[in-house]
Amino acid sequence: MRITAMAFAAAAAVLPSVLAQSQCNEWSPCYREGYCDSNAMFCMWGLCDSSKSYNSTSCWQPETCESQTVDFSSSSDAVAVNSYGGNPGANAFVSVFDPNYSSVADGNLVLSMKYDSAQNKGFGATVDATHTFLYGKATARVKTASIAPGVVSSFIFRSDVTGDEIDFEWVGKSPSEVQTNYYYRNVLNYQQMVPYTLTDTSAAFHDYSFEWTADKIVWSVDGTAIRTLNRADTYDSATGKYSFPDTRGRVAFSIWDGGNSGAQGTQEWAGYPTPWTASTVYSMYVDSITIQCSGDDSTGGDSSSSAVGGDDGSSATDGSSAPGGDDGSSATDGGDGSDGSSPAKCIPRPAAY
Repeated sequence: MRITAMAFAAAAAVLPSVLAQSQCNEWSPCYREGYCDSNAMFCMWGLCDSSKSYNSTSCWQPETCESQTVDFSSSSDAVAVNSYGGNPGANAFVSVFDPNYSSVADGNLVLSMKYDSAQNKGFGATVDATHTFLYGKATARVKTASIAPGVVSSFIFRSDVTGDEIDFEWVGKSPSEVQTNYYYRNVLNYQQMVPYTLTDTSAAFHDYSFEWTADKIVWSVDGTAIRTLNRADTYDSATGKYSFPDTRGRVAFSIWDGGNSGAQGTQEWAGYPTPWTASTVYSMYVDSITIQCSGDDSTGGDSSSSAVGGDDGSSATDGSSAPGGDDGSSATDGGDGSDGSSPAKCIPRPAAY
C-alpha cells in the first residue's frame, strides 16, 4: 500500500537548488524519503520520518480509530492527498498518487487503472483511510476489476511503520476467487495465502470483512467466515516470537498492474500479459465501508514513523500478495529501485508537483 522514491526523484530533477542542511526547515518541516514539505503527503503518520523532520512534533500524530460507515455519497469522502488538511472527520480517505485515478461517482469510490506508455504498463490508484486502525472489524462492499488477466484489486490493512498487513486480494487470472493473506513486520511469506471461491467478483458487489483482535483474525465473505488465523498458531520456536500483526495502521484500497510488472512470480500469480490499448481503463468499485473499532485504541503503532513504500500506486510493501512496482500498484514490494537509504540532503517539494 504512496508516492515514493521514483516520483520524488523525478520532481527533484526540476529543482533549482538543494538545501545545505540535512534536516527540514520550519516552513517545510516534514521529511519523507529525502524531501521536505508541509502537506499531508509528507506529514501524515506512517509517511513522515520524524527522526529527520524539523523537530519531534513536525510529523502529524496518528489519528485514532473511529467507528463509522462511509457510503461515498459525497465527493469529500475521498480526496487527493495534497487536498487533505489533516482533519479525518472531513475526509475519510485520501488518494496517494499523482496522477489521481480515484473518484467518487454514483455512490461509489472508484479506483481506476490506465495505460502508462512510458512504462508500458498500467498506472493504478491507492486510497488510504485517514483514521488509523488497531483491532476491530472492517467490512467493505466491493466489486473488483478482475475482468482481465493481470489486473489486481485489493482491500487491505497496512502499517507503513512496521510492515504488518492483513489482505483481501483479487487477481484477473481468477475472477471468481478472493485471496486472503497476512504479513508480520514486512516479512513476505506468500505461502500463507489462502484462496476462496465464489461467483465472479467483477460482476457483483460482495461484502468482505476482517475482524482482528489481539488473539485472532477472521476473514469473512458475505457474512460467512472463510478463514481464521489464531495468534497462537504463528509462534516460531526458533525466534521465540509470534508472527502476528499487532500494530496500528490504515485500511486501504488499491488497483495495480501485476501482469506487466516485469516480475515473473507476480505475473504468474496475477495472470499475464495485462491487455492494454490506449483507451483501456480498468476500475474497481467500493460501495461502502464500515469500521467498528474495538475500543482498545490507546496502544500500538509508533508515532515516530518512517514509511516502507513503493513508488507505483501500490499498497506499500511487497507484503500484499505480490510485488508491486512503479505503476500504481499495491506497493507492498517497496519496488522503488532504491537501496533503502535516504539522501543526505533534504529538498523541498516543487510547488507544481
